[in-house]
Amino acid sequence: MFGLPTWLLIVPILAFLIFVHELGHFLTAKLFGIKVTEFAFGFPPRLFGVRRGETLYSINLLPLGGFVRMVGEEDPTEERSFASQTVLKRAIVLSAGSFMNILTPLVIFTLLFALPRDTAVGAVMISGVAPNSPAAEAGLRPGDTILSVDGETVDNHLEVIEQVMASLGTEIDLTVRRGSIVSGLSMSLDSSVVDTVSVVPRLNPPEFTVVETVTDPDTEISIREARRYNGQLVIGDTMEQGSVGVMVGTSNVKIVKRREPVWNAVPAALGRMSDILKITKNGFARWFSGGPDPGLTGPIGIARVTGEVAEAGISPVFELMALISISLAIMNILPIPALDGGRLMFVIIEWVRRGKRISPQKEGLVHLVGFALMIGFIVVISYFDIARILSGDSFFR
Repeated sequence: MFGLPTWLLIVPILAFLIFVHELGHFLTAKLFGIKVTEFAFGFPPRLFGVRRGETLYSINLLPLGGFVRMVGEEDPTEERSFASQTVLKRAIVLSAGSFMNILTPLVIFTLLFALPRDTAVGAVMISGVAPNSPAAEAGLRPGDTILSVDGETVDNHLEVIEQVMASLGTEIDLTVRRGSIVSGLSMSLDSSVVDTVSVVPRLNPPEFTVVETVTDPDTEISIREARRYNGQLVIGDTMEQGSVGVMVGTSNVKIVKRREPVWNAVPAALGRMSDILKITKNGFARWFSGGPDPGLTGPIGIARVTGEVAEAGISPVFELMALISISLAIMNILPIPALDGGRLMFVIIEWVRRGKRISPQKEGLVHLVGFALMIGFIVVISYFDIARILSGDSFFR
């Protein structure tokens, strides 16, 4: 677009999401009669501002930020101050930003489901089953076709992977049509057998080194067994089984236009958001149990991801925007000092102590230390982002 690098799309994306976040704080503060002295887009220095009533609406130079300045954020003695409001009202104002960042992806996904979209549709075929995997124990075989996961019809293998990743450690039902991939052997749909099997996707599936002769069955697998799962493996490779232990692909792919009526698009959007939250939770659970990192990135990594996604089209960009918005909502509501969740934590402590506040000086110090630690964390993450870019690695795995 206009010859600019695609990664620059992250600037308007973050600017919009931060504006929506701050709008939540602003609207709830106004609703409760709190005096708002400034509603700012971006961080100073100020470029220009317009005063309407008691509030200055300003545009600042640095677009990746924003703030709502309220009277008496720590001093309850000031008239119409934030600090003089009830615990419930302050909690609502502090939570409103994250609420808006959750509402935004609901709107985005609803529109994406409601508008005509290209969908890859085909038969989800199992081409390999890993030995001693949940798939092997459930009786899945090469040549089987996956028809649905937990009763939900799947159009392609990416939908199967997404549903599996959202269900790690939880039993799921796979409805399959039994088949064969033996060369020259055809099968009529009328004579095929449809079966339902249950599997539990593993949180951290094992990895094996492919060898000629196995000496340690806990870490090695023979080339003969490995190629039954993946015919591309050679001696010395690492065989990754995956959570279920199957290799899947979509055959006879065709692109069809799909759209949902609004009354179906909203539940579908909520389901998509639920899956994203489950996948995120499972990603961190895998990480904490010794698995791969869940793909943490800083601002530089997010910009690079945006550039890669933009090459796939406008719809994936909006999906990424929705994902970033969910991440912002979660991050801001966590009890991290200097963020909304950290301030909310002090409001909750005040409520538990029956109205006894922690001094503004102590609270300010906690937020200052938390802010410094957060900046340090971003610097470290950005270092690894830069290292990944310089090595030529993609941010998608």
